[in-house]
Amino acid sequence: MKLDPTDIVWEFDGADGRANGLASMVKFYAQHLEGLLPAESEDPFEQIVADMADDPTNRMLSNPRLARLYPAALEDAKQSDEFWRDSIHAQTRSRIAAARKVIDNIESFRDYIPVKLGDVDDWAKTLGALRLFWWAELAGSERLAQPTPTIVATNPGLADLVEWMGYILEDLMDSRERCLRTGSAFDPDDYEPLVGPDA
Repeated sequence: MKLDPTDIVWEFDGADGRANGLASMVKFYAQHLEGLLPAESEDPFEQIVADMADDPTNRMLSNPRLARLYPAALEDAKQSDEFWRDSIHAQTRSRIAAARKVIDNIESFRDYIPVKLGDVDDWAKTLGALRLFWWAELAGSERLAQPTPTIVATNPGLADLVEWMGYILEDLMDSRERCLRTGSAFDPDDYEPLVGPDA
């Protein structure tokens, strides 16, 4: 059976406060991303002008968490600056849109959060970025940097968080692959939407 984008292929176990915790982290991450964008305008032309006038490179590089998300694509420093200037706004808007989709999913259900096939990429993009976002606290912003054993030992909670992010990302991708391979999906009746005053 071929799956539709609306078929559920994974569930996030948000019980015991994990849903609220993840939603809070995603919101915190999105707030950092928003600092890389110029003021939003409803006029498309004004938005283009604002984007062209704004260079977010220094704002990105000054934040180790964000710098980890935007590695230099070119070895030449000048070319890297030009690449960042031309790409950061578009990449950031894409990341924010993905983060908002994850937040909407989490805030729509109680405890166990169903994730549809069409939303997996947004979840993967957000979870992967969150893992790098917090990894920078342990290892710094360099692309291949690794934390020292001393840093990990003095930040066990953060190290556990990074490991957990990796686990749920791997579980998400494995579940999608399994559902696509077998043509099976999760039962939507197993999930409790938040409605009324709790929504």
